[in-house]
Amino acid sequence: MIKKHQDGYSTPSQCSPKLHSLPIDNPFVVEKDEYGTIIVDDVDELCFNDGDSANDFKIGEINISQLFRKFQNESVKIAKTDGLYVESNVHEILALSSIFLLIPGSYSKQMVNIFGSPLLDEVYQQIKPVQQTEINSECESKFRKVIKQATKESRRSAMKSLLAELTNDQMLDENLDSVILECLKTLPIEKIKSEPSEMTVITNYLDHIMREIFHDPDKHIVEWPNTGLDESKARKLQGRSKQPDFVVSIVHQLQTSGVIFVGEVSPPSEKNNVYKNCNDLIRVGIFMKDCLDSAIDLGADIKLLGFQCIDHTLDFYMMDLIQGTYTMIHIGKFSVPASVKEMLPFIDELEVHLGVQEIFRKSFNTFYAKVCNPGPPLTKASFKRATLETPKFKQLVSKTRDRHRSCSFWFGRF
Repeated sequence: MIKKHQDGYSTPSQCSPKLHSLPIDNPFVVEKDEYGTIIVDDVDELCFNDGDSANDFKIGEINISQLFRKFQNESVKIAKTDGLYVESNVHEILALSSIFLLIPGSYSKQMVNIFGSPLLDEVYQQIKPVQQTEINSECESKFRKVIKQATKESRRSAMKSLLAELTNDQMLDENLDSVILECLKTLPIEKIKSEPSEMTVITNYLDHIMREIFHDPDKHIVEWPNTGLDESKARKLQGRSKQPDFVVSIVHQLQTSGVIFVGEVSPPSEKNNVYKNCNDLIRVGIFMKDCLDSAIDLGADIKLLGFQCIDHTLDFYMMDLIQGTYTMIHIGKFSVPASVKEMLPFIDELEVHLGVQEIFRKSFNTFYAKVCNPGPPLTKASFKRATLETPKFKQLVSKTRDRHRSCSFWFGRF
């Protein structure tokens, strides 16, 4: 079950249903006891044509939109000839829904053939947000001091020291002090050797970090839902919509009124499951697109956030709609600490959280203003593109999977 607190926050419990209880006809869903391989090859009518170049995304004289449409059409050709494998063709599968995935060092071969890796890196740098905030050096020093105190003296004395500092230093509050305090309170001093389940990763390690950073009971709430996204339901005419593991929803009129952050989680036991992890990344991209389209329809020009957590490693993504292309870029990575001793390297990565929090706050303020005062859809609504629906996909089932199949990512190589 999912326990609901008075402040609107949903705490996942150990007896919650499986997080991926989705319909079997969904192309982005694989139950954990299946051993099939999905390829996408039912795209006979799909074609991406050039339009008015004046509306295209360009860098200098280079027409990025035109190159992306070429990449999309090449993806269709691959689907018609060899099929698109989930493990090998994440970029191509997302491109069929106009999602341009950019992760430096993890481009597909077809992307490099069409764009060239230097241009892909340049596009990434053009889109990547410039972080304005950084961790205060004095706060960083105090955090390190109390963590060492917890390992050398006691957890209780370290928490007392940090609480005393909090009453005298407002700057600590602006540098995620609550995250450090919560970690000191809940994490074991030494890492537990037993491998945690997905629900244990969420409840014991990931939840308190995400909640302390992104949960405000009166404005936006962290949830680990067991229901489909309303934003996906709006697109899906029949059948059940997809379910993310994690969302942050805006609160208006005492109701959730829009999602601005989504996430997927895989436990340590699945870290070598290349198929599942690639599949989850595709799911994150589709969730983000559905939520971004919904925000645009409300007149909110925002950046949609997403994450994928595998084992204790979490990757953040940001999506924007630029001239008909949904750019999905990697904006940071950090390791979720599994013990107090692992908090010291976590301090080195706090700026990743500050950067994501900065994007989150801007998007929330923009979206909330539109929820409170609805207006017409944005001009960029005319640049929205369709999401490839379930009927366009054909599932071919095999008795085995090949985790050694070519993959652009590090899934299975941790």
